[in-house]
Amino acid sequence: MDTDTPLDRLTGWLKAAHLRLDDAISRLSARVKSSRNAGARALVPFAGADVLSHAVTAARSRVGLFQASFWVVVVLPTLCFWCYAAFWQSARYVAETKMTVREAQQRRETAKTPDTATIMAKLGGGVASHDAQNAYMVLAYIKSRALLEDLGGAAYFERIFSEGDIDAFSRLAPGASLEEIWKYWLGHLSASVENISGVLTVRLDAFRPEHAQRSVQDIVRLSEALVNKVTLRNRADSLARAETEVAGARERLALARQKTLEFRNKNLVIDPGARATSIGELIGKLSMERIDLVNALSTFSSSLATDAPSQRLQRTRLAAVEKQIAELRRKLTDDQGSGAVSEQLANYENLKLDEQFAERLYSIALTAYDSARQDLERQQLYLITIVPPTLPESATYPRVVANTSLLFFALLGAWAIVALIVASIDDQMT
Repeated sequence: MDTDTPLDRLTGWLKAAHLRLDDAISRLSARVKSSRNAGARALVPFAGADVLSHAVTAARSRVGLFQASFWVVVVLPTLCFWCYAAFWQSARYVAETKMTVREAQQRRETAKTPDTATIMAKLGGGVASHDAQNAYMVLAYIKSRALLEDLGGAAYFERIFSEGDIDAFSRLAPGASLEEIWKYWLGHLSASVENISGVLTVRLDAFRPEHAQRSVQDIVRLSEALVNKVTLRNRADSLARAETEVAGARERLALARQKTLEFRNKNLVIDPGARATSIGELIGKLSMERIDLVNALSTFSSSLATDAPSQRLQRTRLAAVEKQIAELRRKLTDDQGSGAVSEQLANYENLKLDEQFAERLYSIALTAYDSARQDLERQQLYLITIVPPTLPESATYPRVVANTSLLFFALLGAWAIVALIVASIDDQMT
């Protein structure tokens, strides 16, 4: 099994090339010596051998240059980084927490059931769930500069990340600005949200295990305060809107009732409908009386004279009844009179309709206000800590072998690309 590293293979290849060049130079030197004894006929081969000797020497110098550049560009930085990571770089301890934001059960039950397309989109990662959207709100707060101020500002971070036993490359510079602290903070913080479950994962590394745990605990505490603040603000806004709707509905109902009162005072009637009913009943009674009078006149017209006192009295009573009926009908319906009961009834019905509509709106507004007031008694959003932050027992960083290997291969790749470019340019020039 081959266990040679890429560096060993490259070094062996360079040594083999060096030996081949030495052998070629030796053979060329022997030929040059023999060509000198050959006289003028060997002049041209001697010149070609001399040129070839210079070319081989230049190639040998280029190989030496590549070897030197390899050691300077690849090996030396990798060795320096390994010494720094293994002997000087400060250890970092990682604390982790998992939390999510859930809504109240009452709101979940009233939420609309998602259709199949929405469910498939969530499974495919295209649409975030409602819990994930709430978790993204907390994620934005955790990665914002507002969190830095809520944690305590520069003094808080200097106390954790500016201690004297932290190496110079990892330490937070004392007196750093808020923007510099924010960039430094994002370098030690890792936070992400899973779209389907809505779980927010927060990982933070610090140079002491208790500092890492305490900082993550502070993040959880401030995130919970943020969720509670958002809940209170939403409920306060809902209650304020409900109070405004109730006040508007109350004013509208009062205005409708005032118009009804003015109508009654102006027309001197409480209920035009009741008045119309009474007039209709009176017209019915007078109509029955008129019928009786007409029957009596027709019955006694053959036996009594037309100018008989009883007949004149019956006709007088009949005329009076007909006049009363006509008078009552004009009161009930009159196209030219503005005081007709029919017109009053129409206006009164419109006013009553407006009043009933205002009462209905006022009832709906009161129901909404009671619902908003009841929401004040229960919380709508909850921050649930699934995995609480624990005290790290061992350092997670630095990862000496992994980081050194990664740096070595990165430098090796960059050096190889530059070496190929330089070799190509050199070949084109020669």
